[in-house]
Amino acid sequence: MIMYRYNYILFNSYDNKLKIDRNGYYTICAQELETSPSIRVVSYPLDIYPYWIRLLFAIHHSEKIARYIKLPFKKLWYPYYFKNDFEEKKPFCFVILNRFLPIEYLSYLKKMYPDCRIVLLHRDLLRICKRLNPELSQNPILDLEMTYDKGEAQLYGMPYFNEFESSIDILKEKKMESDVFFAGKAKDRLPQLMEAYKVFTKNGLKCNFYLVGVPINEQKELPGVKYASCFMSYKEMLYHTVNTRCVLEVNQGGSNGYTSRFLESVIYGKKLITNNLAIKESKYYFPDKIMIVNKMSDIDPLFVTKGGDFVNYNYEDDFSPFKVISRIEEELSKKYGKY
Repeated sequence: MIMYRYNYILFNSYDNKLKIDRNGYYTICAQELETSPSIRVVSYPLDIYPYWIRLLFAIHHSEKIARYIKLPFKKLWYPYYFKNDFEEKKPFCFVILNRFLPIEYLSYLKKMYPDCRIVLLHRDLLRICKRLNPELSQNPILDLEMTYDKGEAQLYGMPYFNEFESSIDILKEKKMESDVFFAGKAKDRLPQLMEAYKVFTKNGLKCNFYLVGVPINEQKELPGVKYASCFMSYKEMLYHTVNTRCVLEVNQGGSNGYTSRFLESVIYGKKLITNNLAIKESKYYFPDKIMIVNKMSDIDPLFVTKGGDFVNYNYEDDFSPFKVISRIEEELSKKYGKY
C-alpha cells in the first residue's frame, strides 16, 4: 500500500448530481482510488447522505432557480460536503476536478484546515474552465494547478499529468461485434467520420458508429450507424470498445494530450486509428497497434484485420489514478518541501 503525506479528498466531476453512477465516466475513472484508506472520492457534495438531503441540496444550488432568485445560506452546507473519517491523522489535500465548486467553499476549507493544500486538475483545456468558472483557474487560493495538455503546460508554466482511468472488468464476447467502433458527438467531425465510414465499409469492414447530436436533416440511414440525442453510459461504451477489433478516434484539434480513446485502447488491448499526433510521444505507440493519420482517406483498412482481436501493449498501470496522486505529491514536495 502506498504511503501518502496527505489525506486526499478528491472532488470528482459528477456523472449525476443526485446519485453515484457506477456506470458513469468520472466514477469509473476514479474507481481504483476508493481502495485506499488515504483517499476519499466525493462524487458530488453530500454524496454519503440520504436522497432527500441531497435533493434539498440540489434545489438550493439549482442554476435554474439562481436565474430568478439568489438563495441565501448556502454556506450552511459547507461542513457536510465530505466526511472526515480517515484513520490516520495527516494534513488534507483537496483535489478539485469539479469546476463548479465555489471559491467561497475553498476559502472555508483554508480557514478550517490551515495546513491543507488545494490542487486543481484540468482534464479539459483551460479556456473551458475559465469560461465555466472564471474565478477558479489561476486563483491565488490554489496551492497547485496541473493540466493534462502538454501544450498548455508549456504555455502557462504549469505541471503536467497523464490523463487517468481505472481499469475495470468488462465482458468479452466470444465473437467481435464489429471491426471498427466510434462513439461521440459528431459536431464538425461528421464529414471526416463519413469519409472513414466509406473507407471501412468499401473494404468489407463492419462499423459500429454511435453519433450524438447530428441534425435530423444530416442523418443518413447507413448500416452500423446509430444517431442519438445523448451519450450511452460509459460502461456500455467500454463494452463496445472491448468487443471491437479497432477503435476510431477523430480529434477536433486544439488539444495536445492523451485522450480517453487512447487510454481505453491501451488498457483493454485494442487497435486504434487516430489523428492525434501527440500519441507518437507515448511509450505505448507502436505502428502495428496504432495508426496515426492526417486525413481519413489515409486509413489503410488492412490495419484493422491484421493480427488478432486483442493486442498487447504491455500496459504498466501508467494511467491509473494513483499515478496522478503520486504526481501531486511530487509537485507539492517540489514547491513546499517534503515535510
